[in-house]
Amino acid sequence: MKPFATILLFAFAISGCSNQTFDSKNDDVAVAPVDRTAMVGERPVRIGFDGPRFDACAAYATVINIGPGEDARLSVRNAPADSAEEVDALAAGSGVAMCQETGGWIGIVYPQEEGELGSCGTGSPVPSVRDYDGPCRSGWVRDDYLKLIAG
Repeated sequence: MKPFATILLFAFAISGCSNQTFDSKNDDVAVAPVDRTAMVGERPVRIGFDGPRFDACAAYATVINIGPGEDARLSVRNAPADSAEEVDALAAGSGVAMCQETGGWIGIVYPQEEGELGSCGTGSPVPSVRDYDGPCRSGWVRDDYLKLIAG
């Protein structure tokens, strides 16, 4: 009985990989695949992953490699995806707290305007993992635009 169950599970897994779906009322009519890149919603940056004995965010970095010119800025997005909404932009040299990493994206916390990063509360422990709720700004940037300073 186990080989049959294994084959059945494998068949279900393969069928879920298809790019085409079919209308449930008429199996002959193909329905366009869903564009998942357009469905990215806001994802808050979380802090406190290292536990209650360590800083809320484990590392600090500066923005680098954003291109030539004084007007070049790094897009800060509201979720870890290129299709997510841009909520802000940072200049080269801006300091950020690196709080969370996922798939080439870093959840960052940074001060309003050109304020002090120390006022953001990320250098102190928090009791448990939670969404960052201020007083500074937060968002997501590509990890290849940050230079690790400490952490």
